[in-house]
Amino acid sequence: MRILYFDIAAFIILVIIMISLIYRKMLSGRANRFYAVLLTHMIITTIVDFWAESYGVWIPVTESNMTLRLVMSYLYFFLRNLTTPLYHLFICTVTDTWHILKKSKGLQAVLIIPYVIICVTLLTNPFHHMTFYFDENLVYHRGPLIYVLYAASFFYLVCGVAYLIRYKKMVTNDKFIALMLMYPLNVLAVLIQLLFLQYLVEMFMTSLTMLLVVLTIQRPEEIINPVLGVRSYIAYTTDMKKAFLIHKPIRVIFAKLTNYKALSSILEYDERMRLLRDIASDLSFSYKAENLPSDLYYLENGLFALVIEKDLPEKIRGVAQRVSAGMAAEKQLGQIQVELESCVCMLRCPQDINSYETLLTFGNSFHTYLTAGTVNDIADEKDRRMFQLRGEIDSIISNAVAERRFQMYYQPIYSTKEKRFLSAEALIRLKDEKYGFISPELFITVAEKNGMILQIGDFVLDEVCGFLSRCEREGLPIDYIELNLSMNQCMRPDLKENVLHYMNKYHLRPDQINLEITETAANTAQDLVEENIIKLSQEGISFSLDDYGTGYSNLSRIMALPFHIIKLDKSLADRVDDSRMKILLKNTIHMLKEIGMEIVVEGVETKETLDQFTDLGCDFIQGYYFSKPLPEQEFVEFIRKSEHELP
Repeated sequence: MRILYFDIAAFIILVIIMISLIYRKMLSGRANRFYAVLLTHMIITTIVDFWAESYGVWIPVTESNMTLRLVMSYLYFFLRNLTTPLYHLFICTVTDTWHILKKSKGLQAVLIIPYVIICVTLLTNPFHHMTFYFDENLVYHRGPLIYVLYAASFFYLVCGVAYLIRYKKMVTNDKFIALMLMYPLNVLAVLIQLLFLQYLVEMFMTSLTMLLVVLTIQRPEEIINPVLGVRSYIAYTTDMKKAFLIHKPIRVIFAKLTNYKALSSILEYDERMRLLRDIASDLSFSYKAENLPSDLYYLENGLFALVIEKDLPEKIRGVAQRVSAGMAAEKQLGQIQVELESCVCMLRCPQDINSYETLLTFGNSFHTYLTAGTVNDIADEKDRRMFQLRGEIDSIISNAVAERRFQMYYQPIYSTKEKRFLSAEALIRLKDEKYGFISPELFITVAEKNGMILQIGDFVLDEVCGFLSRCEREGLPIDYIELNLSMNQCMRPDLKENVLHYMNKYHLRPDQINLEITETAANTAQDLVEENIIKLSQEGISFSLDDYGTGYSNLSRIMALPFHIIKLDKSLADRVDDSRMKILLKNTIHMLKEIGMEIVVEGVETKETLDQFTDLGCDFIQGYYFSKPLPEQEFVEFIRKSEHELP
């Protein structure tokens, strides 16, 4: 007698997962929608399996109900064998490789042909009865062609495992394991059911896999903004990183509420969230009205992003125009009527922006130099602006030095031992009246060539030392600030006197400053650089080696210089999930710790990366997971707030 309780348990698990998805509003986004489709398919399959196997257990077997029994048996085989190709499509959504599948005829054939063979085998079974049949006593029997179905399933298994391994870099280790477990669990279920016909465990094992997936992959706290119900900043950074990693063409519409800060000062929190929900709803309507599937993200501070995979320029422009019109209207919030001011921009990746970091920077700054109240197309704006900017950059830097128009930003650095933010890296920014924020990569490179970098270095020293003095007076719990020395500064003969001048001006102790130099600077003009480092170290000033791991690491050179801190480059943090890289990192960190170095990891963006580097013994963590670089006042507010929130 067949044991049906496994099907009942599977049905309960799957229904609870579906209710959870609906309750948590986890039905937006391609991966969520496809997971819901897969879940629905499995619920139906479980019901059909239960119905088909109930004959002879709870439903009497008679000639009169044989037709329905046959229908249920065939329906189960069709549905059950469709589960694996549907699961492969779900893997494509999770790994964000759907566009690869759509372009590859070979992958499509691998996905379709085995199921076609299964369908042909089942559809011809009424004629040859070699797949399954019922004898004269109405007893179910399997035929030799049943192994065709098993062979097709095994083929899907091999292809699925190979595909997951091929695109392992697109998911974290826990998600990779969760997705991979579908295959061994189903193989185990098939073997059990093949050897012990009474145990109907296939759908039960499948339901356990879906439960594991929802616990490790479909986590709303990671990908959904809980207030707005759209995708979060963390989801955005993850998805964009994947897109550039696999060269997936996308189109992005940025929509920035430019007077968000002013509105925040007059609106209560609930009213502000209601305003953002209304805008999110309008944005959703904009792309749905054009029948253009999109992913909508909220990137904080009044900034939204629509990411579109289909290359339909006219429809995309129509969406952008709807967005611009919607964000330029007046809104009634209770007794308050507010006027919205916005800037909307559309762009193509990788044609207009070809790197993940540039896209993040652009999203944070585009509204400062593009036209508000209209749709800006970066394809039209970019080349003209960059041409003009590069032609004027020398005079922009000269004016900024003369008028002290640079700004210092500070990115908090978290101590894994003390469980608090005890330092920060000082980063210089340049905002021009005409061009808005100018990339440090551009103006610093130009300044090093035209000789203005020393004046910029003096500005940084003056501003940072002044800020540290104010921190001490106001009791801000910052132990020290890290600031970068350019290659030109490292080679100036009077570097020691220059640094001590600004420290004495603000009455700072040597332990309040940590100077960073890159591997390239450390290996250039070695004698002069080494002399400067030793002189400053003798004054009690500590040094960090920045961007470790990006170039040729001369270990004997590092050992010869009095470095106190080694900063692991962001590129290493991005690859921590790679098993070989993790071994290399583990041994590198152990080696550096053994020789007395403290270690800072840059570019940490996720909780998983934070936990991994903490477990590896790193002393400090820096990155967007905690905070982006902040202007002075926002940084002070961040540190004050963290005093109450961190354990």
